[in-house]
Amino acid sequence: MATSHSDYETISTISTLIQKVDTDLQSKFSVSFEQFRILDFIKNIYPKQTTVSALAKQFHSNNSATSRKVSVLYKENLIQDHVSGEDRRTHWITLAQKGNAIIHDIKIVVDSGLPDLETKILVLLSNTIKNDNK
Repeated sequence: MATSHSDYETISTISTLIQKVDTDLQSKFSVSFEQFRILDFIKNIYPKQTTVSALAKQFHSNNSATSRKVSVLYKENLIQDHVSGEDRRTHWITLAQKGNAIIHDIKIVVDSGLPDLETKILVLLSNTIKNDNK
């Protein structure tokens, strides 16, 4: 019978914990954690606008994957698309009023759950290290 390395089990458990956060956000707000990060990034940059290409670079993704995530945010009226007056090929992305409001609500949920999540992850890692040192 094949055995699984304890580190794999730890990583799998951590991944499940993080996935639960994402699932909870999607069920409560119809926004994934990654989409929340995009919204939060736009809110915190100056001059509060960006492009799909800049988002892809910021989040180490490709343009098509980022574009799919952004499309959902458009459909939910969380962001707006503005065509550049200088170069009509450039589309600037800004937060919509609804996007600003949802960021606030999501931050309350995420910030309240992070300490517990961090504790669980630290306990898992600590236990794995202890078991590896035996």
